[in-house]
Amino acid sequence: MRWLPNATAPVVEEARNAAETVDIGQLLRLSHYEWDAAGARRLGRAIRKADGAKLADLVPVKLLMFANGTAEHLGDILTGTGLRHGLLISSLIIEYENPVAFLARERQRVDDFGPDVVVVNYDCHAFSSSTALADKAAAENLVDRSVARIRSIQEMLSAELGKPVILQTISPDPAESRMHVDRVLVGSYKDVVHRTNSGIADLAGATGGLLLDVASLAEDVGLDSWHSARYRAMAKYGFAPDVSPLYAEHLCRLLAVLRGKSKRVLVLDLDNTLWGGIVGDDGVENLALGPGSPVGEAHLAIQLMAKSLRERGVLICLSSKNDEAVALNAIRSHPEMALAETDIAMFQINWQDKAANIEALSKSLNLGLDSFVFVDDNPAERAIVRMAFPQVSVPELPKDVTEWLPVLQSARFFESAGLTAEDKQRAGYYQAESRRAAQLKDFAGHDDYLKSLDMVMDITPFDATGRKRISQLVSKSNQFNLTTIRYSEAEVAQLEADPSMLTAQIRLVDSFGDNGMICVVVARDGEEHLEIAEWLMSCRVLGRRVEEATLDWLVRQAKLRGKAFVTGRFIPTAKNMMVKNHYERLGFSLVDEDSAGATTWVLEVAAYSEYAPPILIKDSISEQR
Repeated sequence: MRWLPNATAPVVEEARNAAETVDIGQLLRLSHYEWDAAGARRLGRAIRKADGAKLADLVPVKLLMFANGTAEHLGDILTGTGLRHGLLISSLIIEYENPVAFLARERQRVDDFGPDVVVVNYDCHAFSSSTALADKAAAENLVDRSVARIRSIQEMLSAELGKPVILQTISPDPAESRMHVDRVLVGSYKDVVHRTNSGIADLAGATGGLLLDVASLAEDVGLDSWHSARYRAMAKYGFAPDVSPLYAEHLCRLLAVLRGKSKRVLVLDLDNTLWGGIVGDDGVENLALGPGSPVGEAHLAIQLMAKSLRERGVLICLSSKNDEAVALNAIRSHPEMALAETDIAMFQINWQDKAANIEALSKSLNLGLDSFVFVDDNPAERAIVRMAFPQVSVPELPKDVTEWLPVLQSARFFESAGLTAEDKQRAGYYQAESRRAAQLKDFAGHDDYLKSLDMVMDITPFDATGRKRISQLVSKSNQFNLTTIRYSEAEVAQLEADPSMLTAQIRLVDSFGDNGMICVVVARDGEEHLEIAEWLMSCRVLGRRVEEATLDWLVRQAKLRGKAFVTGRFIPTAKNMMVKNHYERLGFSLVDEDSAGATTWVLEVAAYSEYAPPILIKDSISEQR
């Protein structure tokens, strides 16, 4: 994992001391180094001994893993690696068991553990190594049987446990044939494995699940490095112990996606990062960028990578110690620039330190620092940001810029559950928000400004079209989120089909354009009340009175259903305290508060007076009743 700083001998000694004293702050900081299996295991064991109160900032994840071979050793490694991703992982790892038979026999044990996610960790030895050389029909039958087996396991686990299921592709067995002709020979072992992996990937995509591409990881390190014939023969390991930290790292990335801790912002330096040279000293015309030199081509490749990430919904920002006018002139005028100014969501170009600039970007974008990745050629700048904000991912880079791209791509920082149309438009949303902020200055009063926006709120029930985006918004929204209950795509589909549930996906359009889906509400019918089970909103539309318009709509729904009350709960987390007083501010009365600070609120429908903010509501849900 070349993107992580190397754990030198002093760092290893520091980790040993921190593990013995269970120094949580030190352990969290040290988790951002590259550790071998023993080092990651040491971190995991130390965390398991820690006082739970000191781990409150970590997001708990209970992972149930079914493996066809030996996997128990992964538990502590996953816990240690999870620290790097802000996760507190506890594992129940079941080895050599058929999941169906195990659940039938040990269901109570699984229920007592209470998993949040299930991983089907099946390696190549879980599948037949049979071939069907030059027999297309027989080869397809082999593939269909393998994929059908995984499908039956996935469907059973989803139905029985109701939790997200992570599937894995399989890395080929290095002991099987590796002839070049196998790539084109129908029914060869290589052909069957390739098609099986395609079938597993299609299955994950069709069910809205996540996929850990083990085959790709094995390609990164090499097939012979991924597997260990010795450990396979002696202990039935699915992959070599040395690559366990790599496996854990990428599984943790997927768990972070499920827990709303995915990376969403790429912050780039300019000089010797986006281009070669120092623009203030060398001038635009002398920058190394584009075809004609290895250095220029490497910097252009970095820009093309950033542009590609933007198309996936990643926000591209700049942080540079530079004169703003000089830097922007280079961006606008250099003929080889691949990144345009319109590709950049926000920038901080000044003479402040990079940590301060990144903090300013975080506040402006209303996104947590743990969603940031910072790329800078200067080791000193990288060290400063790491020290100031350990939660920011700061990849270690080789001295040779031509080697940067493989390092950055192999890290897979911006893992996601999928891609929606709104992801591709995200940078535009933030740029439009900047224009809104500029227009606000022209109005004496905030309400006059809101009226000028000509806002239209479109409320529709959950449906298959919006399912992926709904699940994504539920997973990623941490601040304006009253309960932080997470729903997978499969669980969103269950809510769609439940007649006792009121579901709403809310979109907002204004004079500056489409804001996309900005709010999700789930409520259930009680005997006398409409109970809000989930209410979350994108922070991009804070201050637009969307929450008031949403409550007006909820109360109307309660009236249509003959309910006397609307109730809601606030469940506190480390990140959602901004909505602690949400219900109180909207006129609800407090009826209960438990020892953990969770509160229950009630609103009397008959006494409610609408807020009627300057937002036109299009309500297809009421029209359907």
